[in-house]
This record gives sequence, C-alpha cells and structure tokens, in this order.
Amino acid sequence: MNKAANIYWNEPEAIRRNAKGEAVATRTARPRWLSFVLILLMTVSLCVTINYRALTELRGEINENKTLTDQIQNLTDENLALQDEIHNLKTDPKTIEREAKKLGLARSTEKSPVPGN
Repeated sequence: MNKAANIYWNEPEAIRRNAKGEAVATRTARPRWLSFVLILLMTVSLCVTINYRALTELRGEINENKTLTDQIQNLTDENLALQDEIHNLKTDPKTIEREAKKLGLARSTEKSPVPGN
C-alpha cells in the first residue's frame, strides 16, 4: 500500500516522535463534549419524534370529539322537537285535527263527500 492508503486504512492511532526520536503511539484526541453532544442530540430527536406523533394523534382525537359533539347536539335538538310534537299531538286539539285531515280522517259531525255511483 502507498503512504496515502496507510493514513486511512491502517492503525487508528497517530504516531508521534518524542524528543529522542523514538516513535510513540498516541490516540487521536477527541473532545469529551463531542460524545455528550451526540447523545444529547439523539435524545432530543427521539423526544421530538415521539411528541410529534402524540401531537398528531391528539389533533385527530380533537377533530373526532368535535364531530361527535356536533352530532350529539343535532340529535338532541331533533329529539326535543319530536318530544314537542308528541306533546302537541297528545294535548292540542287543533294539531290532532290537522293530522287527522292529513290521514284522510274526518270528524263525525262533519260531512264527508261520498263518491257517487
């Protein structure tokens, strides 16, 4: 191998010469804070990923809750209108008479047209 290949593929330790000219193997210096920063960065990215997913699910739940609340309100309004109509059909003579006419029923005092032969 040539000299350039030795830089990248051989030992990871740098060779330094001391005052007597002897070769002394030393490790390449890496700042201690670099490991801390990498671990911190991975932890923060993991937390952001988890929280983003939770936030997305929360938005979906909020939309579903709003939809269901609107449906409940509409059904409650419809239920109240039907209860009012039932009450009127039980107690109000004019309402009863109107509905009877819709069904083709007439009062006994009224003359109903008889079809001729």
